Amino acid sequence: MARDKSHAFVAWVLDKSEASADRGFCAKLRKAESEATEHQAWDILAPWVDLENPWERKSYGLIGASLSRLKSRQDGTQGMGSALQALFRKRGVSGDIETSAEAKRLRRLLSCRDQAELMEAIRPLLRYLVSQEISLSHAQLLDEVLFFGLDGSREKTRLRWAKDFYRRERKEEASS
Repeated sequence: MARDKSHAFVAWVLDKSEASADRGFCAKLRKAESEATEHQAWDILAPWVDLENPWERKSYGLIGASLSRLKSRQDGTQGMGSALQALFRKRGVSGDIETSAEAKRLRRLLSCRDQAELMEAIRPLLRYLVSQEISLSHAQLLDEVLFFGLDGSREKTRLRWAKDFYRRERKEEASS
């Protein structure tokens, strides 16, 4: 159910952003990213979340703000690990992926112990990925952020991110 809701939210924001001629919708949604201004976007978030639930409200706000910055009006397809690896490839830096800036960013995410810490770590990374036009799945990320507070889900998310980041690199090394 949460998965359907997150996909519906992402699709709605992308549709609304595209249809909004005055760009006021996107500007207002970007306010949801900051605790000081998030109340200005509550009217946008209210149909989707329980505003009294801070983790749900902040998670949807963070993802909504990121979506409002997209140049494309389609959600991406890559999970966080794959997106970081795509960023490494896009930068075209020679060297080992394990010592790259992207690997450091991944390790920072993997070290997060709770949702609050994850949201602080992910906020600037989302801005950077969007600015580099990396195809990140915001719907998938929203689900991961929402359930990061659960021990089993947190561990699965960390493992998926690490596996996705290193997987393709290892396949290419084996074929070389």
